[in-house]
Amino acid sequence: MKNNKTVGPSINKIEPFFLSEYYKNNEDSILYIGKDEREISKIKKKIDWLLPDTQTLLFQAWDQIPYDQVSPSKQTQIQRLETLNSLINNQSKKIILTTVNSIIQKVIPNEIIKQNSLSLIVNQKIIFNDIINSLTLLGFQRTSVVREKSEFSVRGSIIDIFSTDRDLPIRLDFFDDKIESIHNFDPLTQKRISKINDKIEFNISSELLLNDETINLFRKNFREIFPKYRNSQIYNLFSEKFLPTGGEQFIPLFYNNLETLFDYICNYSIFLNDEFDTLLENRLENIEDFYLARKDEKDSFFLPPEYLFLNKKKLFE
Repeated sequence: MKNNKTVGPSINKIEPFFLSEYYKNNEDSILYIGKDEREISKIKKKIDWLLPDTQTLLFQAWDQIPYDQVSPSKQTQIQRLETLNSLINNQSKKIILTTVNSIIQKVIPNEIIKQNSLSLIVNQKIIFNDIINSLTLLGFQRTSVVREKSEFSVRGSIIDIFSTDRDLPIRLDFFDDKIESIHNFDPLTQKRISKINDKIEFNISSELLLNDETINLFRKNFREIFPKYRNSQIYNLFSEKFLPTGGEQFIPLFYNNLETLFDYICNYSIFLNDEFDTLLENRLENIEDFYLARKDEKDSFFLPPEYLFLNKKKLFE
């Protein structure tokens, strides 16, 4: 929590009003660390009503039990990346609502977000297949029809893309290797709505990016940690460039280092749920229990908690 100011616990049951008043009367952005996703979602609705012109963002934890071989939902990953992108690219005053579970979970380095993007504009000359390859590397999923965020589809000389930070998907029409037009369209009817002339930026849509560099780093790190790596289905699937279910728990092995939410913010006023200490102790204890319950399973391959989570000492450094 360094480089930030911890103001103290908020007043139970009136957090939205307390935070709104502080925000109006101070220059700092605010980070509120709440109990769970349900609480911060309720607070956001009230702050949106009290401060309609204020940027209020959620930052949620992965919505699965630690060490379960289940992936976090795409919606949760997209929401997390949208908030991290905003923290990098928009330095204006804002309110961030997060949870105890979220702040102790390590996140991808901000350099990964900065270095991986795709910009497109009308009349731009670009090789058609290069866009497809770029979208795949950014974590977009190819589908037959685009309905949800982080999806793209290809039909003839048309590429449909639903960016993670837009309310509507966009349609690229090509003539040879030139973008002839860009429109947004209705994902239900698939009909064009309006033309877009501005530059469009596509950012990563997954916290785990699979490319030659990250996969090679994963293989190297995995072999160093697990001598019996040849017995691991996870290792073999990643080596073949497949993302196995629950593979996100190996994110620390794909990057040179992970960061925390606090590495993305500076000079924020931090407010804590009044049960913060108890919530933190319980979460850290649960993570340790989940790990110990699985690490001794036959042919198990699980990273110790320090790879994925902050302990109490690291949190307050």
